[in-house]
Amino acid sequence: MSIFQTWKRRIAYGSTDMAGNIIWQMVSTYLLFYYTTVAGISAAFAGMLFFVVRFIDAFDALIYGYLIDHTHTKYGQSRPYFVWFGIPLGLLAMSLFMIPSFGGNTTMRLVYISITYTFFSLIYSGANTPITSILPSLTDDSVERTKLASARMVMTTIGTSAVAAITLPMVKLLGKGNQSKGFTLWAIILGLVIMGLFIFAFLNLKETNGAQNPDGTTESAESLSIWQSLKGAASNKPWLLLACSFILLQTFWMLRGNSAIFFIKYVYGRPELAPIFLGIGFVSVIGNLSVPFLSQRFKNRNVLQFSLVLGVIGQLLLPIAEKMRSVSLLIAGSVIFLIAMGITFTIVFAMLSDTVDYSTKVLGLNETGFLSAVPMIGAKLGMGIGGFLAGQFLAWGQFNAKAAVQSGRTITFINLAFIWMPIILLAAMIFMMQFYRLDEKELQGQITSLIRTSPESFNGSLLMMYF
Repeated sequence: MSIFQTWKRRIAYGSTDMAGNIIWQMVSTYLLFYYTTVAGISAAFAGMLFFVVRFIDAFDALIYGYLIDHTHTKYGQSRPYFVWFGIPLGLLAMSLFMIPSFGGNTTMRLVYISITYTFFSLIYSGANTPITSILPSLTDDSVERTKLASARMVMTTIGTSAVAAITLPMVKLLGKGNQSKGFTLWAIILGLVIMGLFIFAFLNLKETNGAQNPDGTTESAESLSIWQSLKGAASNKPWLLLACSFILLQTFWMLRGNSAIFFIKYVYGRPELAPIFLGIGFVSVIGNLSVPFLSQRFKNRNVLQFSLVLGVIGQLLLPIAEKMRSVSLLIAGSVIFLIAMGITFTIVFAMLSDTVDYSTKVLGLNETGFLSAVPMIGAKLGMGIGGFLAGQFLAWGQFNAKAAVQSGRTITFINLAFIWMPIILLAAMIFMMQFYRLDEKELQGQITSLIRTSPESFNGSLLMMYF
């Protein structure tokens, strides 16, 4: 493959996650703010909606993963889903920030919000599950996979940083003083971008692993039933640990993201800094780009733990910055945290591919789509728990959307949501990773050696390596 084709594939792969995370950034950072301060919905209702919907559809990614494992078209297994679900996702992204007045009927507005958010969540899984499941099918080269994962997170960071930085200015520009109109027009623009990125990815990615049947479909190993997939996943302990870690990771990310604008506006008291504070996410590109270098020199697990510790350090600088009223320290803490998260979100996807390899080559199970659904499970549960906690912390703190200055109680609960609960969750992940035993370098070397010397017995020989 030429350098041009290699980079085109990386950009196309990254565009899928950029598309998904553009709306993810809008939802995690601005939807609670939009519901409470623009649409006039109570924080308690919004938080409960996030919680209930997330648990209604928390495991739909497993269904999508199962469907991917049983999809055989001339375009591959995962690739068609970028069109099947990417276009509806763009339309639903628009609907989230387009709430009709219904003649002032509050009940109808709440029903509309509940329906659109539920359908958005269901479609979001269908568009994003194949982003992870397609990776093992793009290349067998573990180094190139890491670079693809890095490219994915770089483009995600660019998209999310841009959305975080320019959303409020664009809302002001487009709405001309009308926030509701501004959010609606901005959501329409983003919805069109999301659809375009998914179509671009569909046109420029190709699943190369596996032989081609005469009808153009991809030949694959025998697909598993749902029960067999569940049993296989349960026997994959590295995957189970990573699945739990994803839930914690997405919970703290959603909680922190939803609380960020409240922290900068009410706790720090500098709302004019919001575009800068929310827009400096681009620095996490440094973390994204460092992963190929780090993963070649250290175990992936150790790289992940390092990034989590670094994230805690960055978080701990924020209350110091608030107490000292230091903008430079506030930015420094955020930069450290974001670089750490750039490493974290890149390495976990590389590690997920490792667990898929472990399942396929050691356990002998063909469940790539099913196992690759774990990021969406974590994202959904995290969105539910994190969104619920964000809304509840505001409710417990007696947040008043009409008050320019919040009470001391409210400030305390915003700090808990934005700073201290994320630190606790990061610490829990650090501890959990102590039990992750999969060494990706040793796995690859052992598989290569055993296949060469004894191909009929290599599966069972490796089963005890990581337990």
